[in-house]
Amino acid sequence: MALSRQSRLCGPKEFSRVFEQAVVSADAGFKVLGRLAEQQNSRLGMAVSREVDKRAVQRNRLKRVIRESFRTHYLSDPPRPPAADIVVLPRRQAVAICNEQLFDQLASHWARIDERLRNVKDAAIDGANRNPVAGHA
Repeated sequence: MALSRQSRLCGPKEFSRVFEQAVVSADAGFKVLGRLAEQQNSRLGMAVSREVDKRAVQRNRLKRVIRESFRTHYLSDPPRPPAADIVVLPRRQAVAICNEQLFDQLASHWARIDERLRNVKDAAIDGANRNPVAGHA
């Protein structure tokens, strides 16, 4: 089942926006980049190149697992705050890992990205709430 258009990053500008100021979670199987979304919902982008595996069957398997894991974590009811734009970059080692372990790895990435984005959001809120004139007489 495909993700709806509103749940996908479409176009180079949207990917570039994530790459510019991303929080990163990485391991041997994946590099996951996240950024607070400008919309109300979370969106997913993937870049699964032929360098990951020459066989389209394996690349498509990785994409299916990533989409389903994303759908389970970010698009469940109720939606998880904060809304995030996520880009997933699988690595060569991911092809050799079974689907169950891939789901486990992605779940830990989602948790790390969520925590780091909450910290970014809290820092932005704290910075906006500070009065820059206070303390200066």
